[in-house]
Amino acid sequence: MLGAGHDAAMNRILLIAIAAVLAVIGVVGALTLQRPQEPVPGTAATATKSPVSRFAPIEGDFSVVAPVDGKGQPADMAPYRGKVLLVNLWATWCAPCIKELPSLGTLQQELGGDEFQVVTIAIDERDPAKIGPFLASHGAANLPVLIDRDRTIEKVAKVVALPTSFLVGRDGKAKAMVTGDACWNSGTALAAVKAFIADGTVVTDELETCE
Repeated sequence: MLGAGHDAAMNRILLIAIAAVLAVIGVVGALTLQRPQEPVPGTAATATKSPVSRFAPIEGDFSVVAPVDGKGQPADMAPYRGKVLLVNLWATWCAPCIKELPSLGTLQQELGGDEFQVVTIAIDERDPAKIGPFLASHGAANLPVLIDRDRTIEKVAKVVALPTSFLVGRDGKAKAMVTGDACWNSGTALAAVKAFIADGTVVTDELETCE
């Protein structure tokens, strides 16, 4: 017959097991709260303990991207050929994307023209008609209404979280990629865009976010 000592030992083991489970839950919760980007539905976004937004050099052909316009028709991408592009991937459900939209609109206003264009592409949106009004209501009425419903952007690079942005050269090749939001009309993000426009330099400094 087992005695009181055995019962006490079993209780100690049970308490240790419960404590271990709670510790794991706490660590996972902390990592989740520290992630600034919104994962793209259908992908396995990886959380990092101290995520930092920086441009990383890549190689990809932006000409393979085939978005639709605000009427759901194949978009005319000819106006963007031969220009330096900052291509921003976003979604209406993505809080960090919405936070940076006004800075993208201001960047286009300040630098946009024959040499440079901000190109916004909504991901997975099934109602093209809502994109234009949504951009206008968030300080970005001057940005393109484009929707990549089939994720053709992933022929350029794998997108695991939003927002994600690409620097595209005049030759139509994507040269750099960053996952995470930035304040595009000031600080290190603006400096990175200007450097790329000037001579194709990819600056890898940490990009400051909008407060």
